Amino acid sequence: MPFKAKFSDAKTWKRVIDAVGVLVDEAIFRAGKDTLRVRAMDPSHVAMIDVNLPAGIFDEYECSGDVAIGLSLDEMGKVMRRAGASDELELVLDEAAGSLRVHLKGATTRTFRLPLLDIGGEEPPTPSIKFNVEAKMLSDALVQALKDAELFSDHVQISATPEGLRITASGDTSGVEVKIDKGSEALLELNMSENSRAIYALSYLSDMIKAASVSETVTLSFSTDMPLKLEFRVLGEGKVTYWLAPRIEAE
Repeated sequence: MPFKAKFSDAKTWKRVIDAVGVLVDEAIFRAGKDTLRVRAMDPSHVAMIDVNLPAGIFDEYECSGDVAIGLSLDEMGKVMRRAGASDELELVLDEAAGSLRVHLKGATTRTFRLPLLDIGGEEPPTPSIKFNVEAKMLSDALVQALKDAELFSDHVQISATPEGLRITASGDTSGVEVKIDKGSEALLELNMSENSRAIYALSYLSDMIKAASVSETVTLSFSTDMPLKLEFRVLGEGKVTYWLAPRIEAE
C-alpha cells in the first residue's frame, strides 16, 4: 500500500482542505513515511500556505515511500462537505487507477474516487524571516477583530507594543480600533524585540482566518512592513501556516 491514512473524525480533514482551498484550486500533497504535507502559493504570489501533518495525529497512517498526490481542492472539498458529524475518513492511494479513494464511514460506507492531477511547478521555499513580534492569542478574538475591520476597509493595520496588540482599520470618515491587551484572556503570550506595525489585505486575511476552525489558538509573527505569519495547530502536533506579504503604503 503506497499510502493510506485514517482520521476517526472526518471534519479534521475537511478543515485542512478548506484551509488550503482558500488560496489555491489544486495542490500536491506530499506523503512520506512520517508526514503528510502540502505547500502552495496563491496565483498572485501574495500568500502561501504550508501544512505539516505528522503521522502521529492520524488514527492510522501508512506510507511506503515518498509519493506526490495532486488533487483538485474543489473536488475534494465537495466530497468533504458530504461528511457526517460522526463519520470516519480513510484516504487510500490507488496508483494503478490514478486516483485517490476517499472512504466516509458512518451508518453507511461511501467511497469516492478522485483523479490524481499532474501538477507542475516547483514547490515554493519556506520564507526565512526573523520576526520582531510573536503573539499567541485566541483564534476567535482575531476572527472577530477582522470582521470588525471589514466593516470599514479592505486592509488592516496590525501593530504591537509591550502593552499588547492593536488591530485597526479606517475608511474616509469612520474606522475601528481593537485592543488586545497583554494579560487579557484573549492574548496568551506576547514576545517582542521592538515595536512593530504592518498593513495587510483583508481579502486574504479574511480567507485565512477561516482556518481558525482547526485550532482554538493562533500564533501571529510579524515585523514592521514585513510578511505576516499565521500558525494554527492541528491536533497538537500538526500545523497549518500561512504567509502573507504586507501592503506597503506610498509615501
